[in-house]
Amino acid sequence: MPITAEYSWEETNASLSVLVPLRGAKPSTSDVFVANEYLKINSMPYFLELDLQHSVQASKSRAVFEPQGLRLFLPKQETGKWGAICTELEKEERLARRQTSVEARHEELRKAKVTEKEEKNADDREALKRSMELENAKKQWVEDKKQHEYAVHEERILDWEEKEKVAAQMLEEEEQQDQPCSSNAASSTETKRRAQRSKQAIFQDPSLPPPRSSNVVKMTFTKTTRPTPARADNTDKLGPNDPERSKPMLKRITNPDAVDIGEQNPLWLKDRADKYVQVGDFQSAEAAYSAAISLDDDEYVDTIADRVAAYYSNRSLCYMQLGCHKKCESDCRRAMELLEEHHARHSHTLEPSQIGALQARMSRLYARRAAARAQLGNVQGSRSDFEDAIRRCAPEHEEALGIDMHKLGALELKLAADANFKAAEYQLALDKYAQAKLIDPTNSALCSNSALCWLSLGQMEQCIQECTECIQLLDQDSRVKPEQIGKILARRGSAYAELTQWQQAHHDFQRACSLLPANKQLKADRDRVGAALHRSAADTSFAQGDMELALAEYDNGLELEPEDPKMLVNLSLIHISEPTRLLSISYAVFCLKKKKKKLTNPLAILLITSPSKIIIKIDELFLAIELIY
Repeated sequence: MPITAEYSWEETNASLSVLVPLRGAKPSTSDVFVANEYLKINSMPYFLELDLQHSVQASKSRAVFEPQGLRLFLPKQETGKWGAICTELEKEERLARRQTSVEARHEELRKAKVTEKEEKNADDREALKRSMELENAKKQWVEDKKQHEYAVHEERILDWEEKEKVAAQMLEEEEQQDQPCSSNAASSTETKRRAQRSKQAIFQDPSLPPPRSSNVVKMTFTKTTRPTPARADNTDKLGPNDPERSKPMLKRITNPDAVDIGEQNPLWLKDRADKYVQVGDFQSAEAAYSAAISLDDDEYVDTIADRVAAYYSNRSLCYMQLGCHKKCESDCRRAMELLEEHHARHSHTLEPSQIGALQARMSRLYARRAAARAQLGNVQGSRSDFEDAIRRCAPEHEEALGIDMHKLGALELKLAADANFKAAEYQLALDKYAQAKLIDPTNSALCSNSALCWLSLGQMEQCIQECTECIQLLDQDSRVKPEQIGKILARRGSAYAELTQWQQAHHDFQRACSLLPANKQLKADRDRVGAALHRSAADTSFAQGDMELALAEYDNGLELEPEDPKMLVNLSLIHISEPTRLLSISYAVFCLKKKKKKLTNPLAILLITSPSKIIIKIDELFLAIELIY
C-alpha cells in the first residue's frame, strides 16, 4: 500500500517551492506530473497529490533531485501570496477541477509533441535540401574541373598536330628540292626515313628530361606493434627493429561480452558510464569505466593521460558511493599520477585557464581521497589530503573543505572511543562519543555507538533516546542504506523488549524485518517479541476473567512460539477449568499430540499426568504460574 509522502513548501510572489523528502528514491523510478491546478508524485512506496490553491505555469515547472529529496519549482500564473498551497473546495468540485486541469495539461502536451514533430520534420527537410545542394555543387565543381582539363589537353593535342603538319610539309619541300628525278620507290623510302629522323629530333629536345626506365621494385613492410584498427590483424609480435623493452600487450578486444564495435570504444563507454552516474546506477557505471580503462591504460597512456585520468576519477566516485573506500583511494592516486604526467608533458603549451582547471581537478581528487581515507580510519592521511585540496581549490570552496577537515577531530575521538568499547570501558567510550558529537553533531555513527554502550550498561532509556536521534539523522540523508536503519531499529527494539514495552519493540522489529528481509535472526527476534506481546495481552485478559479473549491471544502467541511453556501452562488451566471439557484431557495433551514434541516444563507434565490434582489444588496452580512469570 502506498505511503503518503510528507512535504514542505515555500512561496514568493512569483513562484512556489515544494520539497518532498523521498528517501532512497531515484529519478528513473519516480513519476512527477504537474498541471496548472494539480500536482502528483509517484515514487514507490511514496505517493503524493495536491490540488493547488491557484494556477501555476506547468510548462515552466522544474523538478530537481537534491540530497534532501525532490524539489519542485512552480512559477505562478499571477503574482501574489497564496497563504495555503491546497484548495479547500468540496470534494466533488475539487475532483471536477482536477479532471479539467489534467485534461488541459494532456492536451497541451499533445500539441507540444505535434509541434515538436513538425519542427523536427521541417529541420530534416531543410537539412536534406542543404545536403543535396552541397552534393550538386560538388558535382558541378567536378564537372567544371573535368571540362577545364579536357580543354587544356585538347588544345595541347591540336597544337601538336599543327606542328606535325608543318614538319611534314617542310620535309616534302626538301625532298622536292634535293631529288627531283629520283624514282617513286626511292623517294617514298627516303621520305619515311627523314620523317622518322624528324620525329626523333622532336623527342630529343635537350630542354626535356630523359624518359624513365621501367623496372620492378620490391617493397617490404615491418610489422607494427602499435594498436591498429579492429579490422587489422594484430599478432602482438615484436618487430625486427623494436628494442627489447618494447613489448606492449595489446588490449584491443578485452570485453568478451561486447555485442558491437561501440563497446570496444573507450569514449563511447565513458559516455554510457556518465549516463549511469546521472541516474544513480553506480554499479553499472563502475563496470563501464573499468572497460574503458582496460582499453586505454597501457604503455602508451602518456599520450592520453588527461582522458584516462577522467576515467579513474569518475570510477573513484562510483567506488565511494558503493562503499569501496580502498578502491576509491587507489583510483584517486592513479588519477593524480596521470594528471601530473599530463602537466609535465604539456606544461609549455598549457594556457593559464587550463592550468587552473587542472588544479581544480587535483583539488577534487585530494578531497575525495581524504574522504575515503577518513572512512578507512586513516586520519593523518586524510588531514594531509584535505590540506593539499585546500591549497589547490578555488577560494569559494576553502570554507567547505575547512569544515570537513575540522570534522576529523570527531573521527579521532570516535576511533579512540571504539577502542574503549572493545576493552569494555563503556563509560569512557560514552564520554569520548559525547565530545565527538560536539564537533560533528550530524554524524549518525556516534549516536549508534553511544546507544550500543548504553545497551551494554543496561541503561535502556538512554539507549532508546540515542537510537531515536540516530534514526532522525539517517532519515534526513537520502543516500543512507536500508541496512543502517534496520540495524538501529533492531537495537532500539531490543531496548524496548528489556523494558517489557512489547508494543514498541514489536513495531521496531517489524520495520527492521521489512528493511532486512533476508536476516533470519531478526525474524526470530520479531516472532519472540510478538509472542511476548500476545502473552502479555492474554495474561491481562486471563486476570480479568475474559477466557475467550485470553484463549485467542494464547493461540496467536503459540503460532509464533509453539513451545512457550508459560502459554502452554495457562492454556492447560483454561481448558481444564472449562465445565464442558473432559477433565482427563488438557490443552497440554492437545499440543503434545498435535506437535508430537516432548514438553520439558514440570508443570505442563503435571497437567498432563494428573489433571484431577490440579483441579483440587487450583490455588497452588495459580501460585506456580505466578512463580514462573
